[in-house]
Amino acid sequence: MDHNEFFAALNAGNVAACYLFEGEEEYTKRAALQALRERLTAGEFAAMNDATLRDPAPDALIAAAETLPFMTDRRLVVVRDCAMLSGSKPKDYDEDKAIEQLTAYLDHLPDTACIVFYVAGKADARRKLYGVLKKKATLVSFKTLDDKQLSQWIVRELKKGGRGITGADCERLWFTVGRDLNLLTGETEKLIAYTDGRDSVTAADIQAICTQSREYKVFDLATVLLSGQAKKALTMAGDMLRGGEERLYLLTLLGGQCRKMYYAAAMKKTGAGESAIASALGVPAFAVRTALQQASGYTMAQMRIMCALCVETEFRVKSGEAPEEGSLEGVMLQILAMRQRKGRC
Repeated sequence: MDHNEFFAALNAGNVAACYLFEGEEEYTKRAALQALRERLTAGEFAAMNDATLRDPAPDALIAAAETLPFMTDRRLVVVRDCAMLSGSKPKDYDEDKAIEQLTAYLDHLPDTACIVFYVAGKADARRKLYGVLKKKATLVSFKTLDDKQLSQWIVRELKKGGRGITGADCERLWFTVGRDLNLLTGETEKLIAYTDGRDSVTAADIQAICTQSREYKVFDLATVLLSGQAKKALTMAGDMLRGGEERLYLLTLLGGQCRKMYYAAAMKKTGAGESAIASALGVPAFAVRTALQQASGYTMAQMRIMCALCVETEFRVKSGEAPEEGSLEGVMLQILAMRQRKGRC
């Protein structure tokens, strides 16, 4: 099941005897464990009914699960850093024997315990224990949220603070900050505080107060550059370099923005709409509109040259054929020159 199915089941009062929590989305995974903990171990004796074990031998895990809960119906046993679910080798027990022992035990779990195998990141699906848990436990996969889920999450978080937001500005927020829910949590809190006295969050608020990801800063740089604002673009690039960014990193991301502009223009020529282009490029609709507006300043031939220029310059620097110093600025100047002579390529 996914995280939504887990929370729905938990809210309905359905708690499995054994779970495997795994996946890249750590924020939601932690929230799921906390919700389960609150459901099972709330009250003044919560600590007595909550055990966390790190890569335990089977005997230790079974002993914790067999311990009767105190003043409640069930106790929670969380297994972290289990070597049998990662690339590590168990240190203090034989893995094959452990698998046999746990396989037998999972068939007869007491109704007084809930065991959670909690994996940071993805579990190693090649390990024997993973196969056992897939059959005998409830596997909850915490995948990175897709665009729609991410926007829904932002809406819920802002609603807690009494703020509304449009779908387009939800996209602008995660595109600006990044997709990490830990970062987005802090940014939504900042937005709620910043908009005190108002009932909604706007694009201007996001631009004014939110911390921009490295990727968004390059998007912003590319937007300025590809619109022909030479002085501002070169100043922005200089500030980023002085701030510690690497030329080749910026050049790589700039090349990516040029490709997105070219692909957006090419797809539009085939009759594709904004939503189809956004889906194909993996960007919000407003980024597609920006790319199409930028593309209007260049011919298709110029955009192809621009993409090749970024790739070739990066290759020449990495192979030692050209110096890194000035490589980014040189590409930027050539792109600015192309805009000035649109129609001559």
